[in-house]
Formats: sequence, C-alpha cells, structure tokens
Amino acid sequence: MKELLVRLSHLDRRWVFLMVFVLTAVPFFLPMKLPIKTTRYTQMVFQEIETMKPVTDPGFKPLLLSMDFDPGTMAELGPMAKAMLRHVFAKKSGVVVLTFVPMGSALAQEILLSVAGDFKDQGIEEGVHFAFLGYTAPPDAVIQSIGRNIRDNYPKDFRGRPLEEIPLLAPVTNYRDFHIVVDLAGSSMPAAWMANAVERFSARFAMGVTNVMAADYTPFIPEQSKGMIAGLRGAAEYERMLNDHYGIDLGDGARGMDSQSVTHIFVLLLIVVGNIGYFLTARKKGATR
Repeated sequence: MKELLVRLSHLDRRWVFLMVFVLTAVPFFLPMKLPIKTTRYTQMVFQEIETMKPVTDPGFKPLLLSMDFDPGTMAELGPMAKAMLRHVFAKKSGVVVLTFVPMGSALAQEILLSVAGDFKDQGIEEGVHFAFLGYTAPPDAVIQSIGRNIRDNYPKDFRGRPLEEIPLLAPVTNYRDFHIVVDLAGSSMPAAWMANAVERFSARFAMGVTNVMAADYTPFIPEQSKGMIAGLRGAAEYERMLNDHYGIDLGDGARGMDSQSVTHIFVLLLIVVGNIGYFLTARKKGATR
C-alpha cells in the first residue's frame, strides 16, 4: 500500500490532466444529479417569477429580461437565462428581451428562440409570449428612457415590427407595465439598472451575476434588488426548483456543478495522496541515512 501511494505521488501530470478532462466531460453526457441546496437569494428571484400571471389573465405584466453577457461569461449566465425563460414559458407568461452588449445580441436571440422552440408544442408564440428588442446603447440613457416611454428607443422590435402591432408590447409604456426587470450581467450593468431604473423610477429589479461579482452586489439586497442568482451554482439551484415545481429537466447549470464537484473531489484526493507519498518518501530517505 505504501509503495502504491509513493508511486501515485509521482504520477505523470499528463495522466492528471486526462482524468480532469474525463471527470469534467462525463457529467454533461451522464448527469449525476448531485444534491444542491438552494440559497435564499436564488429562491427570492424564483418566487418573483413564480408570481407572474399567464398572458391571458387580467393584470398580466411581462418580464423585462436584459441579457448583458458575451461569450466570455456565457458559461455562467447562459444557464441562468435558459432556466428563467423556461420558468416564464412554463407559466404561459411573457418576456421581453433586450441587451446592452454588442456581442450579446446574437447570443440572446439564439437562447430565446431555442428555449421558445422547446415550448412550441405548449402554444408559446413570438409576439404573444416573447419579443426580442435587440441591442441598443448607451445603457444609462436607454434605461432612463424606458422609465418614460419604451418607444423612445424601441419603436420597433428586432424584426422591424412596430410595438403597437405586437400583442405582448402593445399595452406596455414604461416600468409600471412590467412585472419585474431582471438583468443577467457579467459586468457593472446591474449597478446601471439600479441607479437609473430602481432609484429614478422605482422599478422592481432582480439580477443574475457571475460568481466573482456576487459579493459586490449582495449589499443591494433586498432594497434595490429583490434577489440575486450567483454564478453557475445559482443557475443550478434555479434549475433544481424548476424540476421540483414543473418537472423540467435539469440543464447546463446542474451538469456544470456536477463537473465541478467531482473534479474538486479528485483534486482534493490528489493533494492528500501527494502529501502522504511525500512524507513516506521523506521518511524512507531519512531511514537510509
């Protein structure tokens, strides 16, 4: 046993890299469904969306979802966006999507159409349950203009249709006509929304951010923000709640957390084995002197 531990402590690093690759990739093909404890901030966001009404109900108000991320933060924020859209569509409610990131326009549209396509058999229709407004700048001015009249900067949707001809947007004028604003961002965009929409127009707001940004935005909860989804784990928590409430399959967030968990366990085992092997080797050398 001692000899085995010593040999493992000197294992060629290429085998280590190969094992990390395998342990990272396998959960995406064979989901492990490891348990995930839901944090309070993620649950707050979920409950905000859960209170939305179907588009056919009196008093319905759509979600305004700002997907402010690019390929660099897609791994963390993409699963959040998909989970939230699935939640909205599962409730037969509505969502209006926009972005302030130039490279995020194609990503946002692709995610929106992909998730909507999964719910097509359930009657989810463009213009009725979802609309895409595309990319506009500068953020601060546009966010303020939405508080006065959304048509000041968005007279038409991404496809060039006037808002008055889109059933979902025809009754919308400003933030009072949205259930809540949610910003999924890999930058300082949540601060811009809170300064220009929450403080100036009392808009209801929640956010999803990368894990490294979570500590910076925690102090704004719950006054300025009604909750926060933090990183890939937050996306996995949201997916778990969707699975519990609606039976929707777990997505990339949960699979990503499975990969992280098993890889971290493997690295910890390597550290333990490496240290044991080191001390055994050092003791053997000491005994031979």
